[in-house]
Amino acid sequence: MKNFFKHLLNKKILLLTIIILVGSLVRFYNFPERIIFWSEQARSLMVSAGYLIKPSLLGQEYFRQDSYGHTIYSGAWFNYLLLPLILVSNYNPVIITAFFAILNIFTGVITYVIARKLFGFEVGFLSLILFMFNGSMVNHSLFIWNYNLLPLVGVIAAYLLWINFKKPLSKYVFLLGLTSGFGISLQVLFGVLIVPILFVSLWNSDKKLKHFCYFFAGVVTGNLPMVLFDLRHHFYETQTLVRYLLDTIRGRSDATFSTYYLLPLWPILLVLGAYVTCRIWQKSKLAAAIIVSIYIYLNITSQSVNFKASTGMPSGLNVYDIDRASQIIAEDAQRDFNVTEVLDFDKRAYIFRYFLEYKYNKIPLAETEYQNLQSLYALSKTDYNFDKSNIWEVNASGLRTITKMADIGSGYAVYKLTK
Repeated sequence: MKNFFKHLLNKKILLLTIIILVGSLVRFYNFPERIIFWSEQARSLMVSAGYLIKPSLLGQEYFRQDSYGHTIYSGAWFNYLLLPLILVSNYNPVIITAFFAILNIFTGVITYVIARKLFGFEVGFLSLILFMFNGSMVNHSLFIWNYNLLPLVGVIAAYLLWINFKKPLSKYVFLLGLTSGFGISLQVLFGVLIVPILFVSLWNSDKKLKHFCYFFAGVVTGNLPMVLFDLRHHFYETQTLVRYLLDTIRGRSDATFSTYYLLPLWPILLVLGAYVTCRIWQKSKLAAAIIVSIYIYLNITSQSVNFKASTGMPSGLNVYDIDRASQIIAEDAQRDFNVTEVLDFDKRAYIFRYFLEYKYNKIPLAETEYQNLQSLYALSKTDYNFDKSNIWEVNASGLRTITKMADIGSGYAVYKLTK
């Protein structure tokens, strides 16, 4: 027992514990009020819950189509990973989101472990600090999204590259392929990293053909559901991705650059930042301390972090408001009803559909059935003018009698449209 407490009070362990606990507090403080639960999150959970009825080799749709109107899909692994969380939490999005916060903290710890192995305790410890108090990482720990696994995938791939570069082995090459395939299933743009990963994997190998085959086998295994889907459907996904790439090159697609495409590289960049800062520390401890202090302050006070409200939902709304609105709709709705929200692009109101179907056992009509309705329930700002609405879902219903059901959040309300 004495040895246990002596080990517990070890200075390094104490410092690490403090950083992890404070980093956890930054994520979990006022957690239910801060999580992001909107269209993307509701759609992810609905796709996963649908697997309980009918398993699929496809994940959810991207909001991307090629010039032929064919839709790009993500891999199915992420949605299958959500299934245990859905069942254990009884469909509760707050509990499911908590898993992603824990996952983010775990990624920070793994980043520390790998950085320590490669560069020593100081760089590892500072990498942990930079990760735990990074505004982007805090933000990505507050919502359900397949891309939120990419930082962990990226740092694991970087470590496997390092150890395989030092001593090429078939098992490392296969694991690199497996990690890369899983990364592609999460984000198709992870495929861009395949070429440099494969190049470095084979650089020191004296069995290049063999290791190439191991890598390829790993990629196929890591994205197996999509590979099987392509084989069964004349390479639909592959053809769609190629056409979308050509459309992008010709300037005909809706592709744009977003910082979240860099999520696999985020921990690696933070480790590099920690390494540089440690070099500065060796020359000037004061300068390094000032740099880290400014970094933490700017990140914690950035627009990515808000300790009072959600940063990814309309201002004045939280997940409990959406739940309450869904309950109000469920208690009033009879037959032939549908739902909409006119706050942003998600006019089909997946946020309502999820709660209605999986918590309140009321199923609205399909996402395209907005004609011949008995009633339409809409979430909008309290000053929204339905008579002048240009929203198809509102106008297609032909319903013009408007009743306010309840005020929701701050400045919003649920309305019922009838004949």
